[in-house]
Amino acid sequence: MAVLRKIWPWLCAALSGALLTLSFPPLDLGGLAFIALIPLLAAVWLSRARKRAWLYQLGLGYFSGLVFFTTNFWWLGELANLYDSFFLKSLPFLISLYLALYPALWTCLAGWLARDHFVRQDPDSAPVRLLSSMRNLALALILAAAWTGLEWVRGWLFTGFSWNMLGVALHKEISLIQIADITGIGGISFLLIACNVTGLLTILRLKAEIGRIRIRPHFDFSLTALLVAASFAYGIRAIMTPEKSTQVSLNVATLQPNIPQLAKMDMAQAGAIFQHLSELNQQAAASDPGIQLMLWPEATIPGGMYGDVEIVKFVKEEAARGNFALLLGTDDTGPDGVAHNSAALISGEGKVQMYHKIHLVPFGEFLPFRSILDGPFGSLVPGDFHSGDKPGIFTLDQPPLLLAPLVCFEDTDGELTRVPVLNGAQLLVNITNDGWFGKSCEPNQHLNNAIFRSIETRRPMVRSTNTGLTASIDTFGRASIWKPAHIATFVNRTISVPYDPPITFYTRHGELFSKVCTATTIALITLIAISRRRRTTAESETRV
Repeated sequence: MAVLRKIWPWLCAALSGALLTLSFPPLDLGGLAFIALIPLLAAVWLSRARKRAWLYQLGLGYFSGLVFFTTNFWWLGELANLYDSFFLKSLPFLISLYLALYPALWTCLAGWLARDHFVRQDPDSAPVRLLSSMRNLALALILAAAWTGLEWVRGWLFTGFSWNMLGVALHKEISLIQIADITGIGGISFLLIACNVTGLLTILRLKAEIGRIRIRPHFDFSLTALLVAASFAYGIRAIMTPEKSTQVSLNVATLQPNIPQLAKMDMAQAGAIFQHLSELNQQAAASDPGIQLMLWPEATIPGGMYGDVEIVKFVKEEAARGNFALLLGTDDTGPDGVAHNSAALISGEGKVQMYHKIHLVPFGEFLPFRSILDGPFGSLVPGDFHSGDKPGIFTLDQPPLLLAPLVCFEDTDGELTRVPVLNGAQLLVNITNDGWFGKSCEPNQHLNNAIFRSIETRRPMVRSTNTGLTASIDTFGRASIWKPAHIATFVNRTISVPYDPPITFYTRHGELFSKVCTATTIALITLIAISRRRRTTAESETRV
């Protein structure tokens, strides 16, 4: 029993990490996110008080974060199949060493805020603060705001890692996630944390009341349930009575060439790749003469679209196979020697529009602190891409539409996506290459994250991927997978694009909700700390 008393908090922390992992693909049991953090909070609030309790609580949160992020991002280790590198084999764990800091800070804050929440006057009495609905509600809302703020910081600090915020777990709950057009993904995470905290407090309150006092209704649980119901009602209304807009039909074809990443990196196979792309493009063009937009995935062309005269000729010939515009991904080095990961839109007449990716992936597209890290990691990232300096807007002639190109993981960044929409984009187009990660759950997680960009902006999205999942997403976040992963094919569909759609609150103001949560959390922590210091000082003077 002595051993169990010592290890049960750590088992609870690990359980929370495991439940969070189960909330995302491959199992994708999103409903678990409503209760996933209850074991961790129980470990923090119910384990025995000790010296340096904050450090113990920090450790519990960090351990839980390590379990979650290491198992949730295990697919990052698939990169080791491309390079013989111990660093890449251990990448899921190494990146978790950083990401686990966020749940650790949140857990430490949860312990600090609830320091006196469960104190009893005597063994037979119930904790006074725990019986207060107002105090319980305040604790739930502060912790929900703190989690939301920490996720927002994670989305931009050190170039940002906005993958799999907690709210993404609810991607299938279409009616519940429509509030993202106001709050962004932060509002969904806020809702989930409020449910987790209130759920545990309700259990502990009932346990404290039974046998001691009469069990009474408490409004903290009722208001949290009402918050969920209000979000659901908002979603139902948004879906049932959408904003009016003229709809334009767009006939889209997309290639899913399913080229293995090792082959893409081997210039000796460039000829076979060119032939493969040409065959798929010919088949797609012949299948429907009415195609208006042809999509090829990220970094499609070996050596880049402007690699040499023959490649330029190849691309223009493929673009001229039908009466369509060709949008493709290309890695190119310009005349100034600057390399970009780019998207290009080529009309049948040969007119080219370019967009250079803005949000680059560290250790993939550039090596941070190269002067320091070039020794151990220079062979993995021999050269750096440079980021673009402005959001992309492509003009499609037939039908007349404005497209927002998003390259690779840019469709996981809400702040980046909203800018071209604010500038008039009517359709989001994501081109990506998920072939780096083999036959893992990464494409499923990627698609789930992209869903929220369409809800936030009320713009549909079409995705062209090398290995899958090729899909479209409507303005309510309903994804339609056109082809499963790891199949070499083409597919064409007609999608509906709003011609004069309204601008959402999120599009205008971005992560305002998450910023307000961050500022409110900091302000409340400061006020609570000052109040506690004054109370401690007053008690000391009284004793003297």
